[in-house]
Amino acid sequence: MRVALYARYSDDKQNPASIADQLAICTRHAEARGWTIAATFTDAAISGAHMANRPGVNMLMAAAEQRAFDLVLVEHQDRLFRNLADNARAFERLSYLGIGIATLRTDRVQLMDVAIEGLMSQLYLDNLSAKTKRGMHANAEKGLATGARIYGYRSAPGGEMSIVEDEAAVVRRIFQGYAQGLTAVEIAGVLNDDKIPSPSGGTWGATSVIGSRQRANGILRCELYVGVKVWNRFDLKKDPATGKRVQRIRPESEWKRVDVPRLRIVDQADWDAVQARFAITGPSRAPQLANRHKPGLFSGLLKCAECGGNYTIKGPGRLVCSVYVGKGVGSCHNRRSIKRAEVEDRVLEGLRAKMLSPAAVAAYVRAYHAEYEAAAAADRARRAPLEKRLAELNRSIARLVDAICEGTETPAMRARLVSAEAEKAELEAQLSAADDKAPTTLHPRAAEFYAEQVRALQERLAELKDGRPTADDRRVIELVRGLIDRIEIKPLDQARGAPIEITLVGRLADFMRPSWEENRNESGFRLVAGGGIEPPTCGL
Repeated sequence: MRVALYARYSDDKQNPASIADQLAICTRHAEARGWTIAATFTDAAISGAHMANRPGVNMLMAAAEQRAFDLVLVEHQDRLFRNLADNARAFERLSYLGIGIATLRTDRVQLMDVAIEGLMSQLYLDNLSAKTKRGMHANAEKGLATGARIYGYRSAPGGEMSIVEDEAAVVRRIFQGYAQGLTAVEIAGVLNDDKIPSPSGGTWGATSVIGSRQRANGILRCELYVGVKVWNRFDLKKDPATGKRVQRIRPESEWKRVDVPRLRIVDQADWDAVQARFAITGPSRAPQLANRHKPGLFSGLLKCAECGGNYTIKGPGRLVCSVYVGKGVGSCHNRRSIKRAEVEDRVLEGLRAKMLSPAAVAAYVRAYHAEYEAAAAADRARRAPLEKRLAELNRSIARLVDAICEGTETPAMRARLVSAEAEKAELEAQLSAADDKAPTTLHPRAAEFYAEQVRALQERLAELKDGRPTADDRRVIELVRGLIDRIEIKPLDQARGAPIEITLVGRLADFMRPSWEENRNESGFRLVAGGGIEPPTCGL
């Protein structure tokens, strides 16, 4: 009997040795029954409430599909699953594969056990959630900590909070600066210049300072700084599909407040001045902020050559480094803005004239063939010893089976057969994985095919500049974007009007692997993800 062991503990507040203890007791249990331990899977500091976010149990289920073991052994059934639906689905799949579940209490979990234990585990989690929320609400009403640490404070066991004076001074400095007319970007830049760590320990950004009105976060919107604890703002629920917690903002009418004057950091006058400025600037900026998020042809691909940050919209049709905008000159000195239309024109021209020229495509094909030959040679060298060992195992297994059939079986012989079968399964899995990763070849006429498609693509790109984009236009846009890894923008001088260097880094491997015969009769240009060729770079 080949057994897979599984162990888990729920969170980082528990003893990490719990996993070792579980595996030790399960190992003794398996050895006492003469079972062979074929694999071990663990999940550390992860709740059993959902299967989606547990790598260990997902690896176990993947190995089960390969028939790598005959039985799953756990200390208790709730170590494997605490969710009723996951419990039932996993049991059904394992049963179909001919794999059982065992615990220290029973060598074969039955459907009734799954139903009862799954229901009990689900009820336990629901009850624990209700008690946790009740405790948090009780703490909130007393003005105690209820969650993540808030900048300017530290909490002790039990939730009692106290002021951290060094951080409190930074909070006062932020409020005073904003009340005096500084922007959030300017404040962040000054703090970064002074090497003051942000709440996360990194650099300050505008969002850390100003936060969000809807979420009432950020330094300038935290009411605790004026001695008012706000709670019941969010509702946290786990997505059944992903197991991740999703935060939903409750209507402000449901928020609750409690006075905690001992935790006041900021003077009322500074708080009122900041809120008054919010009342003036907030509504007037709303249309501008809404327009900033209209995507351009290459949105998300435009990068600052100095800091690596994304370019974002600043004003009508202009681009600027988002790191400079959000964190100030202390994080990036690139303050130059550039017209988005100019960037798009230069990138399209670079694609047409350089990266997608027929001569360049022919060079890419030659490079791909060379890459393929090297990969194929490496693959053959990797497979040879595996195939040799597999042949040896097949011969050994055949001899052992013959001996058993002739009535000469011994316990040692049976153990050798089990070990050989397990090693054979592992080798076959490795060879199968190598087959999946094997490179594909290119059709001899691929260069000619790509040259034809590039000419058609160039004509379509010219049409994108005029009129409302059609479905075909949008398709071409996505195809063009698929050819680009990133576009680096580098001002040669920070003076207004100075030249700007634009470097286009392509993803040539993405169009080096289509099925040529399938694509040749299709209109347009099809991209299929691939890999193996270094991305080309060209200056525009």
